[in-house]
Amino acid sequence: MALTPTPALTGGDASAARYRRNLLVTGNGGRMLTETIGRPVLRARQTAQTYRAAVQDIENNRCNAPGRRWLRMQSAVCHHRARIAADEEALAVENNQPAQAARWSALAAAYARAARHLAHTVPNAGAAVAMLTAAAIALEKAALPLPDQTGQAPLSSIPMFRIDTGRQALAAARTGDGPLAKAINGVEIELLLFASWAEGQHETGYHAARQAVRALDRARKTAEEDPQALAAALHLAEQALDAAEAITTRDDEEHTVH
Repeated sequence: MALTPTPALTGGDASAARYRRNLLVTGNGGRMLTETIGRPVLRARQTAQTYRAAVQDIENNRCNAPGRRWLRMQSAVCHHRARIAADEEALAVENNQPAQAARWSALAAAYARAARHLAHTVPNAGAAVAMLTAAAIALEKAALPLPDQTGQAPLSSIPMFRIDTGRQALAAARTGDGPLAKAINGVEIELLLFASWAEGQHETGYHAARQAVRALDRARKTAEEDPQALAAALHLAEQALDAAEAITTRDDEEHTVH
C-alpha cells in the first residue's frame, strides 16, 4: 500500500489549547468543549468502535462499507485530534501537571498512528480492513488505563480542571478586571472540565457545575441589562467551585490513605 503524505505532528502549542478552549466554551451549554477536550478517552474508544464496525461492513459486503474518501477523511480527523491532544499536553506541562501531560501525549501518539494507518491508499477490501483494524488497535491501546505513581487510572478520571484558575476568572468577572466575556469563559471552562470528570462518580458536584454553566450562559447575554442575574450566576459558580475543591480534596486524601 502506498502512503498518502499527512502533515507532520510536531510539538504542541499551549496557547493554541487556551484559544481552542475559549472558542469551544460558548454556545450549546459548552457541549463542544466537553466533547472535544473533556472526555478524550471516551471519544477515542468510540472512534475505535466506529472503525471496528466499518471492518464488519466490509467483511459482510454491505453497501454502506466505507470508501476511499471516507478513509481519507478519517485520517484527517485523527490528525486533527492528535494536534488537539498535543496542544493539551503542552498546556498541562505549562500548568505543571505531569500525569495529565503524559496521558495527553499517549493519546496524541495514538491518534497520529491511526492517522498514518488510514492515510494509505486502498487497492482492495483486504487492505481497507487491515488499515481500519490497525487504527482501531492504536486507539484502543490509548483508551486503556495507564499506570502512574498512584495506580491505574485512565485519562478521563484525571482532573483536567484547575480550581485556582476558575477562582481567578470568577474574581475578574466580579471586579470587572478585563473583558467580562473572557472572565465568564474562564469560569465556564473549568466548570465544564470538572463536570466531565465528575459525571458518573460525583453526581451532586456534576449537577452543581452544569447548573452554574447554564446560569452563566444566560447571564452573559443580559449582563448589562440585568446585573443581578449575573451576580446570582457568579454565586452559583462559586458554590460549584467550592464543591469541586471539596470533592477533589477528599479524593486526594482517600488516595493518600490507600
